[in-house]
Amino acid sequence: MKHLFDKALNRAYWLKQQASYSLFPGRINQDVPLIRRDDTPSSEKRIGHVAMYTDGNAGDTLLPRTVRDAVDIEFSNRWKGIHAHRTVNKNLLKQINGLDGLLIGGGGLFLRDTNPNNLSGWQWSCSVDALSRIEVPIALFAVGYNRFRNQPDFKPVFRQHLELLAEKSVYIGLRNSGSIRAVKTYLPSQLHNKIRYQPCPTTLCNILYPELCRSAEEQEKPLVVLNCAFDRIELRLGKRTDTILSELAQVARTLSDTCRIAYYAHARSDHQMLPYLEKAGVPYQLENLFHIHPGEVMKAYARPDLVIGMRGHAQMIPFGCGTPILSLVSHDKIQWFLDDIKRPDWGVEMAAPDFKKLLLGSAKEMLANSSKVQNDIMSIQSDLLKTTQTNATDFISAL
Repeated sequence: MKHLFDKALNRAYWLKQQASYSLFPGRINQDVPLIRRDDTPSSEKRIGHVAMYTDGNAGDTLLPRTVRDAVDIEFSNRWKGIHAHRTVNKNLLKQINGLDGLLIGGGGLFLRDTNPNNLSGWQWSCSVDALSRIEVPIALFAVGYNRFRNQPDFKPVFRQHLELLAEKSVYIGLRNSGSIRAVKTYLPSQLHNKIRYQPCPTTLCNILYPELCRSAEEQEKPLVVLNCAFDRIELRLGKRTDTILSELAQVARTLSDTCRIAYYAHARSDHQMLPYLEKAGVPYQLENLFHIHPGEVMKAYARPDLVIGMRGHAQMIPFGCGTPILSLVSHDKIQWFLDDIKRPDWGVEMAAPDFKKLLLGSAKEMLANSSKVQNDIMSIQSDLLKTTQTNATDFISAL
């Protein structure tokens, strides 16, 4: 009965989110909050930016701004926001062709059910015909193949749309190697050279915004943050959902003997973990990261000593802030990120029979080696930055 209630609650939240997204598509000049003072030299380039604009999810709140700031490291461009779900009609097509270029991303836009449509088969509401009429240079930047485990494949139009997109694009920048492998299966081999690696810019937060990512003063007890995702929970954890989440809460209870525990909610649906924490007797502080300024999201993730996160942006944002992470793997994209940074041991598979034991052991090890892990993150980020700078330069040069 409880499982049915959770599904109903999640469905109600999902409908509410869909309704909130519908507020944005009519706005071509979609603004995103400034995070840093804009003191880079100005460019005359006018770039359309197709992204998911919402403040109902912490990752989506921060992501569009980090994409723009990663491209604007050397020159500040003039941006025009376009919600990914806004249909590319004649009017919008005219506006796009009046710009210098079109950047799409980042985020997990390659997903069939967040914005179900027969135009492209993925989140961008652009038909094959409309895509063929776009005359300015296009690039995808840090987009993810977000298909869940055991989720049905994309509609046939996805393959047709993706092939044309690859032909027209300067490049298709995907945020992990797993996405690269998956997307190539939909394309003929002669277009594989259009696919390249572009990490999510949220992984560079303490380079882009160093003043916001300073860690808090040392406390007597380390701070451990937990985040869980409940969208499509049946695809994530299956029939063992209650057991796995109860074990996760029990690990948090054990850690609370020596650590402070906080629960960060990226979206309101993340609150579904709270009853599990309360049943296990976990003393925790709740912090809602939705409907807040993106700078506050970074400040929140600069504070912990360890983040145990189930969402992609509950690993990438704290990593970007220089905070040690231990990822809860219930979606392939979580492991793909860890594999790309060559730290597969910074994650625990939630479906593992010994999940509870593995998670507790890994959490204790990460806490014991916190300084080493932080230095490790900084080293990895230098390579991610070089890749990002190369890709940004290649796109701007094509305009």
